[in-house]
Amino acid sequence: MKTIILAFSMAFTAGGHASTVIETEVAKPLVPTGTLGTCSYKPRKAEEDFLRKLDKKEMVTGSFLEPYSIQGKQDKYVSWFAIVRGVKKSEDNSNRFQLLLEQKYFDGMSDCHIMLVSVSGSGDFQATVDADGSTAIPLLSLVRVYGKVKQQAGALPGIEAEYIRVWPWFTFTLTDLGPEDHGNPKWRKLCKPCKGGRVYKPYPTEDYYVNVLGNPKDFALQEPHDKPKH
Repeated sequence: MKTIILAFSMAFTAGGHASTVIETEVAKPLVPTGTLGTCSYKPRKAEEDFLRKLDKKEMVTGSFLEPYSIQGKQDKYVSWFAIVRGVKKSEDNSNRFQLLLEQKYFDGMSDCHIMLVSVSGSGDFQATVDADGSTAIPLLSLVRVYGKVKQQAGALPGIEAEYIRVWPWFTFTLTDLGPEDHGNPKWRKLCKPCKGGRVYKPYPTEDYYVNVLGNPKDFALQEPHDKPKH
């Protein structure tokens, strides 16, 4: 499966113009300690400047106390967590790509040993990426995208990505907790534990990600044609 994950990563190469900053977490051995802790979100050093641009209301993007929708955010500067579901190369610029992303709710807290977001979310959106150098974003990885929303009538919300933080498999997990799911039912059907069971696993395995998110090889040609669910 690790070979499959690498094979279905998206490589971006650009130069000579404004670019998206992309930073990727490194997977470390997950060793159970017998105890679990909850911590506040910790931004990377380069991420801090982008985090400071957020309004207070955009710091938490989905909790039981603060329901959240990615709709109606035109011209807002946001930061959304999401699962990478597909990629489409721009027709008019070979250095630009459109990512299809499944937004995931985030209440501002995480497990201390691994990144944690809700399995539920507000729907799909797109992100336009201009990358500097050579960078790979694995399909079905978790990302946090910063940028301003540019939504057109009848289309998915779109973000011109300024910064993207990437969590590959083995660096994040998902929780059953969170507001009511308003995500794309197409992705929800792939989640076997969602049909009856527990999604949360503090020490995820390869099988865990396949059972919750699907198989990366099935998303290589996915393009952003699905309409948002309201």
